[in-house]
Parts: sequence; C-alpha cells; structure tokens
Amino acid sequence: MHIRLLLVALAVASTVQAAPPAASAKPGQFSGNTIKRHLFSVDQFAGIQAEFDKRKLRVADAPRVPASGLPMRMTATGGSGIATPLLIEHANGRFHVYAERRRPQHPAAPLPYVSQDVVFDTGNPEVAPVGTLSYPSSAGPFPGVVLVAGSGPHDRDGGMSLHKTMAVLADHLTRQGFAVLRYDKRGVGLTGGNLHPGSTTDDYADDALAAVRFLQIQPQVRSAQIGIVGHSEGAIIASMVAAQAPAEVRFIVMLGGTGLPGAEVQTRQDAAARRADGMPEALVLLNQSQERDLLDIAASDRNRTDALSAMRAATLALPAATKAELGIAPDGLPDEAFEGLLTPWHRRFLALDPRVYLNRVTCPVLALGGEKDMQVTPADNLNEIERALKRAAPLATVRQLAGLNHNFQTARTGHPGEYGLIEETIAPSALATISTWMTNVTGNGKR
Repeated sequence: MHIRLLLVALAVASTVQAAPPAASAKPGQFSGNTIKRHLFSVDQFAGIQAEFDKRKLRVADAPRVPASGLPMRMTATGGSGIATPLLIEHANGRFHVYAERRRPQHPAAPLPYVSQDVVFDTGNPEVAPVGTLSYPSSAGPFPGVVLVAGSGPHDRDGGMSLHKTMAVLADHLTRQGFAVLRYDKRGVGLTGGNLHPGSTTDDYADDALAAVRFLQIQPQVRSAQIGIVGHSEGAIIASMVAAQAPAEVRFIVMLGGTGLPGAEVQTRQDAAARRADGMPEALVLLNQSQERDLLDIAASDRNRTDALSAMRAATLALPAATKAELGIAPDGLPDEAFEGLLTPWHRRFLALDPRVYLNRVTCPVLALGGEKDMQVTPADNLNEIERALKRAAPLATVRQLAGLNHNFQTARTGHPGEYGLIEETIAPSALATISTWMTNVTGNGKR
C-alpha cells in the first residue's frame, strides 16, 4: 500500500516589470542562475551512452569527448518528455555527466530595490522567525505583503525542486511596488521552534499573523494595506489569519489552496498520483478505500496510542485477498508504516476544514488554481473555495489557470516529477495575474 503526502509547497516567479534575463554562460562556465546537478560518472567514455540507454535518456547527438578543460554540452529527453541540458566533463581520469538546471527567474544582483534581513517576535518566546524584508528604492510607504510557503520545512526562499520560489515571488512583487516579507519556517535556519512536522498549521498561522504585525510597524509600509500571499498550505493559513484578524489583513491571495478537508484532499491527490503512475483503476480505488480509513483515524481526536491501535486493527481486518492486492503481509503493517500519519502536523492537516475559515473571510480574495494541479485537484477545491467565500467576502475572484501545475509552472502533465525539470519557476501569466490584482485592490499605482 502506498501512503504518501504530496502536498508540496510552493512556486512563484517574475514578470510584468520583468527582471532582466540572466547572462548566458560562456563556454566552460555556468550562469549565476544555473544549478550543476551531478547525474553519474564512468571510467570509459563509451560508458556514457550505455548509461543513457539504462536511464532511457534520448539524446539528439552522440556524445563527444570534451575538449581539454571545457565541458561538452548536449540535450537529453527522458520519460517526462522535457528536454534537459547536459554537460560532460573529464576530470581526475573519469568522465562526469551533469544536468544543468537553469533558473532564469531567480533574482540576481544587482537588484533595483532594498533588501534587509530581519527578525521578529511571535507569541511563542522560542520562535523568532528570521527573514528578509524587501521594498522599492523609491519613496514609500508601500502596501505590504507577507509570503507564506506551503507544507514542509521551507526557508525564506521557498526552495522546492531546486526553485527559489518565494525569492522569485518576492522579487516580482517588490518590483511592482510592494514591501514584501518572507521568512524561514519554524526549525529552519536560525528560526526557533519545532521543525516540520513537529509544528501544526495553527502554529504557522500564528507566525504569519506575527509577520503581519511586524510589517505594521515598518516605516516603509502602509500599515492599513497589508495582505498575505500563501501557496498550498500557505493559502489555508492566509484564510485562517484573515478570519482571525480582519482589521489587520486587508487582502489575501490563495495559490493552489484547498477548499476541502485535509483527509479528502489527500485521498484525491494520492489517487491522482497513482493514476498518473499508471496504476490500474481497480487498484487505485482499493488503495483509496483503505487509505481513507487510516486518514479518518488520524484525523480523529483519539490519542496517539488509540489511533495507532485503530490503524493496526483496520489493516488486520482487511480480507486476505485485499491484503494480497495491496502488498500487505497477512499479519498487517509494522507500526512504522503509520508514523507519518500521526505527526502533529499531519493529524491537524487531515482534520482541518478550510471552509470553517473561508466562511469568515471579509477582505478581498484572489484564489487561483492550476488546471494541471495533481496535488490540489482544481475543480473540486476552487468550487468549494468560491462557495465558502460567498458567505462574507464580496470581492472574491476565483480562477483556474490553463496549462499550469500545482507550482504554477507551465507543465506537460502536472506530475510532481516534472517540477525540477521545468526551467520556469512560475508562469509569467500567473505572476501578472497576481500582481495586477494586488495593484488594483490596493490602488498601488506604478511608481
């Protein structure tokens, strides 16, 4: 049986007032926005093609021995169908093959705005998030925005699949005239507190509200025009904070956010992933049924011991034929198989129903979902978000963006395995949609 949480966090980038393109690399060099990812090394040059065949990598041209001191560049395409730049180097008597993960949207110095490292307090004396505040060099003050990443132990740059998603989003919004605060999550870098999954969504919401209040006292920020942009779980957090502090949060942007309870979200995302991996539909449904029983137990208010006991019992009670189909031993699963479902973060996420908070949000809301999102299925979740917002938020815009995945990248299929292969951190059209809406809501004319 496959029990997996695919709620990944994040992804956002830059355009409208676009960042200048990164300088292209000279022969034998890398640009500042290229990541050198080692793939494999071989003793003999002929072994390179054999390794390509083993990995099912198709190359346009046959590999050539690199010139002395210079890499040989080429392009390969794997099962994803996405072309990847490769290079071959000869060093220390061996041949080494690397993928070039290009990130043209990553911010590169010099930057046309001010960037300041900051530390702010929260209600927990052990948690003082460390982050970066950026704002335009021109005269302020400016509308402020707090960026909140998705699930996982993300730093302020929101590193996900080798994309600095929050750094790119902050760069774009700062260029559009906003003061932007992003920060390392609990237990990451120098920020105190329990590392994910030892902290819960409620803990992260407390930190986001503290970030809003920190922005309120910054002289570069219009204290009455502060909002939150959250991705994935960060979108849930944005709605939680807006519901809790309506006088302090004046707008929110929900990117790939959920509108269904966590257990339902995970059931659907796991099923979507299994179908994408080619699992037969009958087996997808069988996994879904068994997994849902375990998710409901984890989401309950049972204590940890009782929940673990209930999970064991539910697995043991499966018919022998079902166990065989799911690859479960006759005597069930070891306790370690259930541990991931019983962490503080996961139990709270599974039980959390975002509609409870969305019903109480009164500020303007932009909710976006990617058409090819496999982690937060867009149609179901956007419909629920829109329905819940009708209760109290008169200025709500809910849109599905064609061709984009959970991280708002232009994608072939939307499978999470593509995230790191795609050069784009976020589609320029998505960035434009976000910043244009924020500019209109805040009346922040271009400076």
